[in-house]
Amino acid sequence: MVRRTRSTRSTRGIRTFSLALSAALLLGFPPASVAAGAASAPKAPAAVPDYSTAESGNPIVDGWYADPDVAVYDGRYWIYPTTSQEYDQQTYLNAFSSTDMVHWTEHPKVLDIADIPWAKRALWAPAPVERNGKYYLYFAANDIQNNSELGGIGVAVADRPEGPYRDALGKPLISQFHNGAQPIDQDVFIDDDGQAYMYYGGWHHANVVKLNPDMTSLGTFADGTTYKEITPENYTEGSFMFKRNGKYYLMWSEGGWTGPDYSVSYAMSDSPTGPFKKIDKVLGQDPAVARGSGHNSVVNVPGTDIWYILYHRRPLSDTEGNHRQLAYDRMYFNEDGTIRPVTMKVQDDFGDDNAVGWHTYGDAQWSATRGAYSVAGAGGLALQDTNFSDLVYEADVTLTHGRGASGLAFRVTGPGTGGEGFRGYYADLTTNGLVLGKSTGEQRTELARARFRVAVGRTHHVKIEAIGSSIKVYVDGTAKPRLSVTDGSFASGANGVRAGLRGAGNAAGGAAAGRSLARFDNVAIRSNVYSFEAAGAPNRFIRHYESRGRVDPNVTPYADMQWKLVPGLADPAAVSLESVNYPGHYLRRKGNGVWSDALTDDDAFRADATWRRVPGLSDKSLTSFESYAAPGQYLSHRASLLRVGRVTAGNRSDATFRAW
Repeated sequence: MVRRTRSTRSTRGIRTFSLALSAALLLGFPPASVAAGAASAPKAPAAVPDYSTAESGNPIVDGWYADPDVAVYDGRYWIYPTTSQEYDQQTYLNAFSSTDMVHWTEHPKVLDIADIPWAKRALWAPAPVERNGKYYLYFAANDIQNNSELGGIGVAVADRPEGPYRDALGKPLISQFHNGAQPIDQDVFIDDDGQAYMYYGGWHHANVVKLNPDMTSLGTFADGTTYKEITPENYTEGSFMFKRNGKYYLMWSEGGWTGPDYSVSYAMSDSPTGPFKKIDKVLGQDPAVARGSGHNSVVNVPGTDIWYILYHRRPLSDTEGNHRQLAYDRMYFNEDGTIRPVTMKVQDDFGDDNAVGWHTYGDAQWSATRGAYSVAGAGGLALQDTNFSDLVYEADVTLTHGRGASGLAFRVTGPGTGGEGFRGYYADLTTNGLVLGKSTGEQRTELARARFRVAVGRTHHVKIEAIGSSIKVYVDGTAKPRLSVTDGSFASGANGVRAGLRGAGNAAGGAAAGRSLARFDNVAIRSNVYSFEAAGAPNRFIRHYESRGRVDPNVTPYADMQWKLVPGLADPAAVSLESVNYPGHYLRRKGNGVWSDALTDDDAFRADATWRRVPGLSDKSLTSFESYAAPGQYLSHRASLLRVGRVTAGNRSDATFRAW
């Protein structure tokens, strides 16, 4: 939910990317260990937002926005994005604030180009920071192409986070190209010792400068220079700096901002001025979720080691360059401080009471209220702009009409005009049970049916596993699928929810206007690619090294610890684990050891590479793998090596894994 307001409450805080006090407390040091002169730690929000992603849905707010930067002021998270329009209309900046990173309040026009005498157009990439009770917002304007044009990086100041911000200098703070860097895409970071730095640059060059304590003038480095070039490999634009456990992290965007290759990479250093050697790409497009993901910032929840990456991305079906949306996902670190690649997750629990990102078809009335997505009136279809092929799709479904036939739609390639006039698969609940079918426009074909009682008003959890032509549907956490079919009519497409009535010629038939049909909640969609973390050895993952199965931390390349969960080679009701970076290689039992080997035309191999996925032996919310070839023996680890054997009460955690 986004509320529009222009608050008059005065707040104080600082930007949280150099959380010296928080880090000190986490490490057990008293606050005195924070360097004198450093900015004070931010006030933490009342509730700690501990989410796996934006669980109430990405995008997080409605509208076209880009280049988000974030700060924590007086217990509130503040996002300052670019208003993503054509440059001549890009003349103001809005802000959004939240105490829980779920419900966002919009603050319109915190900075307007009318208050910047030298700026005319292309106002973008705001960077917020607080110091000495003043709130500063650094921005780029005019998109200058050479040193004879007026424009560059400016700074505005306000007494409140929501502004109004006013130009502080009457001119740009940086107005020239230095070291080949276009003066755009600035980021400001205050180190533990109180020294402020600005990182900026476009045209494949990046600089760092010092800011004086007044925050409106530039300092110099020890060698007397003002502009220090720090350009890392493949740098395009979008510098961002944060600090964690004494290490400095420089992030930047690569590729073209209107293209699908836009992405985020990072480097680490022991110094705020580098050198910065590229380590890896941390965020890129996902052809199943979104394109053009980049120009990020990072926020650390005060007093914790919970981190989120905020960024913009472009909907899959939208080719307009300025159609960018705000999103965030959880960001995790390895033991050595490196960052795990970020997965753009697809979830929506409707806790924000909105359905941003959903598109509806048909004549039904859809509403996101009281933490659920409800449909009433005529039948209809609601889709997210996704394009999954192999997938695991889960949601809660509640029938609210006795003749209802409502559930999940997947691999939808054409939405049609309503709840039934689409092309794709559906799994519907009725009061008589579960129906799995496919729709080819106006024609529906039932593929399978399971009869059991479904009470009106009772919530049921529906889970779909569609891997290739294999489709399985589970209801209420059953170990075995309620329905299992093979059908290859639709290979990929969008995901969503649908509602209709049994026995109706079309989705609207017999439905009284305004009559409730169904409610949906806790939608989660993902591919069948997983990483498995050892429950008893945090930050250590199932991986392969020279074909040997291991449990190790800090895996490079990351794909060595990624596995496709596919129907079992010996029994499709079970599973097999196929290596992501070595397709056709499967995790298999070999004696008491475990190896990743190429598939052979051998029944014994197929049995050894098949596992029964069962509730975790030490924690039923997690996962264990029982050997199909050796019942009663489980995949486990000992001394970093994977093995298969019997499990005792003392080593159940060694055979239990958390799926990521």
